Amino acid sequence: MDREFDFLIYKSAEEDVSINVLIKDETIWLNQKAMAEMFDIQIPVISKHLKKIFNKGELQEEVVVSKMEITTPHGVREV
Repeated sequence: MDREFDFLIYKSAEEDVSINVLIKDETIWLNQKAMAEMFDIQIPVISKHLKKIFNKGELQEEVVVSKMEITTPHGVREV
């Protein structure tokens, strides 16, 4: 199994946003929080759009979503 990963750090021109993403098999992977930061929107907006994408069959949820990386807020940190 190929376990080589590349990372990319995205910074906006104003340098007010910095996002770490994972590149694996020519695909960019990031969590919903990072997507929301990149587009300057709230996480529920990302969730709504992803739900529409999955319902239309444009992507298969079981292929593009990893349940292991879903975090939940606990106090002032995420677990």
